[in-house]
Amino acid sequence: MATPFASTMVFAACMKKQDAPGTNFKRHMAIAKGLLAEDDRLLSEVMFNEPTIRQLELINSKLAYLTHIIRQRDYEEMTKFLESLRANIAD
Repeated sequence: MATPFASTMVFAACMKKQDAPGTNFKRHMAIAKGLLAEDDRLLSEVMFNEPTIRQLELINSKLAYLTHIIRQRDYEEMTKFLESLRANIAD
């Protein structure tokens, strides 16, 4: 599944050298550095798998939805969104 690869690549694409507070940012940065230390051919092969386009379309859709929620400052919709995320990753 290319979703974590794509998400990490987009994170890295948006970063500039900076000091950001918090452990989450540092963890994400460490993951990005680890991913980008991999061989380009390997990364390309993962990204070129057939399901990747559908995964990227889903990411784009969810990002557009999140952007809408943030623009509207819709706390109720944000709560629903966060609840759906928690359900997605529940054991």
